Amino acid sequence: MKFKGLIIYGVSILVFLACSKQEPINKSVCGVINPVSDLPWLKEFTEKMQKGDFGDCSRCTMYLEKYNSRDILVVENFPDDCVLCQVRECDGSYVKFKNFEENQNFINGLRKDIIVWKYKP
Repeated sequence: MKFKGLIIYGVSILVFLACSKQEPINKSVCGVINPVSDLPWLKEFTEKMQKGDFGDCSRCTMYLEKYNSRDILVVENFPDDCVLCQVRECDGSYVKFKNFEENQNFINGLRKDIIVWKYKP
């Protein structure tokens, strides 16, 4: 009986750990370990978001996503009621989708599990 309880406890812990999302980044993104400080365009962009140069970015969060096996940086809750305006390649250029369907497939596949940058109050 104790063995069953131990198994249930162990499985519960594993499920909890597996379901935790939005962990700070600690792996290579765009070929660097710390993209916010190591990619000049991203450093400047995040500094401007933090200072409010683009408007109220207090709810902004940047996530790492994969698209066609590439690292893509997505900012959610960008100012001016634009939920998903900033979808960038590693070089800072905007991701160009072939059509609306491809764009929707990308949006529907967002995982939002790795935070690259988040507004700091």
